[in-house]
Amino acid sequence: MHTSMMKTFCDLVDQGSFSRAAEMNNVSQSAVSQQLARLEALYATQLLSRSGGLIAPTEAGKALYRGARDILERFDEMGRQVKSAALGHAGSLRVGTIYSVGLYILQPFIRKFIKAHPKIDLVVEYTDWITITESVLRGEMDIGVVAYPEKHRSLQATFLTGEQLIVVCCPRHRLSGEISIAPQDLDGEKMVALAPDIPTRRAIDRALQRAGVRLDIVAEFDNIDTLKRAVEVDAGLSILPKNTVEHELAARMLIGVPFRDQAKWIRQISLLRRRGGPRTRAQRLFVDLLRTG
Repeated sequence: MHTSMMKTFCDLVDQGSFSRAAEMNNVSQSAVSQQLARLEALYATQLLSRSGGLIAPTEAGKALYRGARDILERFDEMGRQVKSAALGHAGSLRVGTIYSVGLYILQPFIRKFIKAHPKIDLVVEYTDWITITESVLRGEMDIGVVAYPEKHRSLQATFLTGEQLIVVCCPRHRLSGEISIAPQDLDGEKMVALAPDIPTRRAIDRALQRAGVRLDIVAEFDNIDTLKRAVEVDAGLSILPKNTVEHELAARMLIGVPFRDQAKWIRQISLLRRRGGPRTRAQRLFVDLLRTG
């Protein structure tokens, strides 16, 4: 069995779609079906069940998936180690991070890691949570740093840190003089929000709904810096991680007001890795640095 066939099968299980598995491996859907047929003939058993339009591995398929994924991870790691040895490196590490965490939290850790381990080939990509999740699943990233990770049977999410969420408004806003507020104080206010598909936005929406608060969403952005500019001109208030507005708060360009029950307004930041994947020395060093500072 070729590694390409193993990868196609694993992608088919992960995605639950012949078309997406075909796209990820640059082959036709027919080729994916043929590869599955060859695998089922090889092991003389059904590997996937297709009921009601859903694709799920059988028990035999789950066993094949676990073994194939382990082989692929080891094969990829072998290639990285060979390449690193040839280049005189001490290993490689591919990290993906959402913009807000990468720009406002990770930067000092990245600089410290590069200084402490100059022979480790560190590549950091700043991108969105969907790209990070898919890249970690495919083994294209070793570690992802995201907020509120979605559960997936092939991913392991480990809590890293919490960020305080605060209400942010311009100095002219009626709430700018408050020491702290309750969620109900926001009822009916105009709000500049993160895009609806961003996990942090969904978490904020859930918290406000539990408090019975309704806001008037006047604008939505997938970029926190653009969102901050809208709040500065009093387009509405927003709820953001405090780390992302420290500069604006210090310059009095924006005013930050904490919630009275701050423990309920913490953004969860987690590390995302493939479940059962290899844990290289470079990964361990990076994770230890993040945890210990």
